[in-house]
Amino acid sequence: MFIFDTCTAHKIKTWLYRIDKKMHSVKFYPFVFSLLILLTADKSFAQITFPIDIHDGQTIETCNGFFTDSSLGDPDEPYGPNEDYQVTFVSADPGQEQLTFYFEVFQLGQGDVLYVYDGSDESAPLLIEATLEDLSDDTLYSSTGSMHFRFVSDDFDADDPDALAGRVGWLAVIGCVNVCDLFEAYIDPLDGLMHCPGSAEAVSFAASAGYFPDNIEYDPEAFVYTWTIEGQEIPGHELTHFFPAPGAYTVWLSVSDTETGCVATAHVVLMVATIPSFTGTMASVETACANENFILYGVANPPPWTGFPTSVEEEVPFLIGLESAYLYESTLEFDVFQEGVEVLSAEDFDLICVHVEHVDQSQLMFELESPAGTIVQLKAYGGPTANLGEPVVWDDHIPGDPYAYCFSPFPQYGKMAVTTPQFHEYTDNAGNYYFNAAHMPPGNYTPDESLNDFAGSPMNGAWTLRVEDQTIGESGHVFGWGLLFDAGFYPDSLIFVPEIIQEQWFQNGDALSGNPAAASVAEPGDHQFLFEITDNFGCTYDTTLTVHILPLPEAEITSELEIPICEGDSTLLTVHPINHDGLNWEYQWQVGGVDMPGRTYDTLMVKDPGVYSVMITDTNTGCIDFFEKEITDQNCDLTIPNVFTPNADGINDEFEIKNLEHYPNAHMVIYNRWGKKVFEHNDYYNNWWDGANVPDGTYYYVLRYTRMGKTRYTEGTVTIIR
Repeated sequence: MFIFDTCTAHKIKTWLYRIDKKMHSVKFYPFVFSLLILLTADKSFAQITFPIDIHDGQTIETCNGFFTDSSLGDPDEPYGPNEDYQVTFVSADPGQEQLTFYFEVFQLGQGDVLYVYDGSDESAPLLIEATLEDLSDDTLYSSTGSMHFRFVSDDFDADDPDALAGRVGWLAVIGCVNVCDLFEAYIDPLDGLMHCPGSAEAVSFAASAGYFPDNIEYDPEAFVYTWTIEGQEIPGHELTHFFPAPGAYTVWLSVSDTETGCVATAHVVLMVATIPSFTGTMASVETACANENFILYGVANPPPWTGFPTSVEEEVPFLIGLESAYLYESTLEFDVFQEGVEVLSAEDFDLICVHVEHVDQSQLMFELESPAGTIVQLKAYGGPTANLGEPVVWDDHIPGDPYAYCFSPFPQYGKMAVTTPQFHEYTDNAGNYYFNAAHMPPGNYTPDESLNDFAGSPMNGAWTLRVEDQTIGESGHVFGWGLLFDAGFYPDSLIFVPEIIQEQWFQNGDALSGNPAAASVAEPGDHQFLFEITDNFGCTYDTTLTVHILPLPEAEITSELEIPICEGDSTLLTVHPINHDGLNWEYQWQVGGVDMPGRTYDTLMVKDPGVYSVMITDTNTGCIDFFEKEITDQNCDLTIPNVFTPNADGINDEFEIKNLEHYPNAHMVIYNRWGKKVFEHNDYYNNWWDGANVPDGTYYYVLRYTRMGKTRYTEGTVTIIR
């Protein structure tokens, strides 16, 4: 045997350090360094090492120590060429016959081999023919009470640095275990470990067991499987169970080997998701006009499941804001964390939430005190005048609807005092309706003072929340509060929080973009909007909002004169209601998008070309719509020919007057040279004189027509030429 003294321990420490510096490929673990510290700190402590060259051909009974190659003394002088050594190890403990060798370091050169046999000599089964880094950070187990090693190195040049590169050797920690220590049970959750609440389908688990490593023989038919779930023992290879309610369920498996008496256990934690709260999901308005844009705000907060209290829920909401109740104080006691665990930074917190409604948030201050007496102000007095939640403003004693206002190291809003309020409509619990009420949106805010100030405070112990109202007379109610630390601090079986991975708004089955989402509806009536979320358990939940859509005014604008109108003419524009009597409509005429002062009636006289529009406001609903009419003009001057040729050639065969269509019921009289009437018509347009039954020659005409409400006459001569 070889006994470590302080000098040898120092050499090993130096060796490991220098290998790490030179090779950069060897992974060292705290176990070795802890051991070396122990060796160098206590000179009276002796540890055993077994270099293979010193113990060549020996059989060593032991259950502890180190097994190394021949280069233990100095890593700069690695094992030599043409080495051929062998050694056998035997368990020194009859109660722990299985030997174990954990190779902290294993790095051989090309052609160098460590042969490992599961028995006392080379006639035993060969476990591995290890070379290069095959056994690095690996453990070998014997199936019996002995294990045989043979090391053979290649014929390399010991004076060649290139040949020495990579020939580090090995360092293995020796141990002994009982065969039952190698007996392991396994649970295969066939349907996974994350499920949705209320499922009508059972969850199945499959059991298996065996000895590690594979070189240990056993009879699986001798195994007896027993499950334990919710206090109930169930035998068999498989378990099928229903888990309808949210929670974390520990499924235990015990497997007994009736031949060896070994027992192995395993467990898994199955989680059934909690159902999210949609409190705070709302539309920016409860009533909107058709085609008016409004915003949909989707809020879904899956509550954590905990096997211990993380929140305080008041049976009767605490009235705050009156002289007798201006301070709310409540304490949560924790004892689930490991002893001595302290807050290191703000990131150790997840959420600190207060469930509250109040008339004016600026009147309230929130603070949290740790078990160490450290106080951090979460929300200061001041800021915008705005509601928290949906308070009953006119009756102090009727609780309103609270919102969750949380404080987090990863907030979505800044400090509450500098956050811009939002506006909404709501009907309180007393039946009062509020339009365009300012409120602080629910969600996660930045604390006024840093949560880092809690550093050094123990997590276990009493945490106290205070809510103080500095203005007596305007009130609200505190419904409770909660404190969650980062989930990594809790035992897995005691807490989990589902994570929302997808959220979507829908309007009539069509997906809207984003959350918040912009929406508008053209058709009047009640319209539902669906907000749907999916969590990382694969569970989908939804809630609906109803927005009442009011009709817009519907009308058309008519013109007294046909458009285009004649240059210089005026025409009267008139608004005609379509879906309404128009009695409660207000009008504002515009031209080119600019209001026309004083033009607030349902008619408008216009002369100049342009786009004329009218804004109609329904004073009953407040809904507004625009209607427009484009006015164009044209040259309507009469063009009267002084000759026409009624010779049936299709050209100028009639006495046709251009633009006469703009002057209906024009009266035409035609005389011959002696004053005799030869033609007369009371609506001359398209009733043109063709000169029939009269000879060629010159004739006199008198045309009477109406323009701009006045009767006018035009007379002249026209000559017929055939």
